[in-house]
Amino acid sequence: MNVRIRIAVSCATLAAVAGIAATSAAAAAATPNSAASAVTCSRWKSISADHNSVGVRYMECDRKVGGRQQTSAALYIWDNKTDGKYARVNVATGYAHWNGLDQTWFRYCSWTSTRHHSPKYETGRHSGNDVEVLIKAVRG
Repeated sequence: MNVRIRIAVSCATLAAVAGIAATSAAAAAATPNSAASAVTCSRWKSISADHNSVGVRYMECDRKVGGRQQTSAALYIWDNKTDGKYARVNVATGYAHWNGLDQTWFRYCSWTSTRHHSPKYETGRHSGNDVEVLIKAVRG
């Protein structure tokens, strides 16, 4: 009798797992547009200002989700000189046009330590296909 119960429980468990897997596969097949495309990232780029007293190193990444373009950036900031100025980086995401960037997101970050670079800043994903990075040495 125990063997019959074990076989019945095993068969019921297997049927339940197969039903869940089939339901999950059907749900995934029903929404192909919600899947994200592969992420493509640029190489690390570096820019500096004020005779290299401040600098930023950044990478931008793009992908499509549901047919919409998304972009993001990761960056590190340096303050290379003890001169009373600090590094200020403006980061904007959006769509590039001949007459400027149509921004969908904007933020500025600053860094003042000459001993090491900033932690890694990440913008997160935002609508668009371009990241604009501008660095300045700002007196503070």
